[in-house]
Amino acid sequence: MATTGKLNKELWTNITRLKLLGKPNTTNRFILESNPFDDEDEEKVAVEKDEYVIKGKIFPSSNIYKETALRIEMKLTSAYPIEAPVVRFLTPVYHPNVESDGTFCHQLLSNASRWKQNRTATLADVIKAIAKHIDEPDPDYSINFDIGKEFIENRAEFDRKASEMVRRNMISRD
Repeated sequence: MATTGKLNKELWTNITRLKLLGKPNTTNRFILESNPFDDEDEEKVAVEKDEYVIKGKIFPSSNIYKETALRIEMKLTSAYPIEAPVVRFLTPVYHPNVESDGTFCHQLLSNASRWKQNRTATLADVIKAIAKHIDEPDPDYSINFDIGKEFIENRAEFDRKASEMVRRNMISRD
């Protein structure tokens, strides 16, 4: 388990990097909406918690998602950065690598040994992986088998359903 001071320093550094992704025209843009350091009372942050939550919006660039932003949350345990964050989409998204409850599946995040091997991965790197994976689904690593199969076997139908979900749940990019 990470010590509170080390965790807070690591988390603060990562959040600072995430804020840099919020500039317009940034590749893999991410707008930070909330984080554990939002509260000005630093004493509350210094207390060890079981879980830290970061929320924000990503801006995919593929044809299906280029007109919308997608809200996500990253949950970090007190063992972060030793344990990978859990990522969940708050905006409904039709995608082979996203469960119906919004849980996001990516090899880096789902494989504990891979996360530990890549100890230099930052939360900004996680955001980049999420955006890339949303734009370029990996049907071989589908968490939703039926959508993964549809993506491979009937791409036009997948695109139609994904586009329809984007229209129903559109979030402004402003």
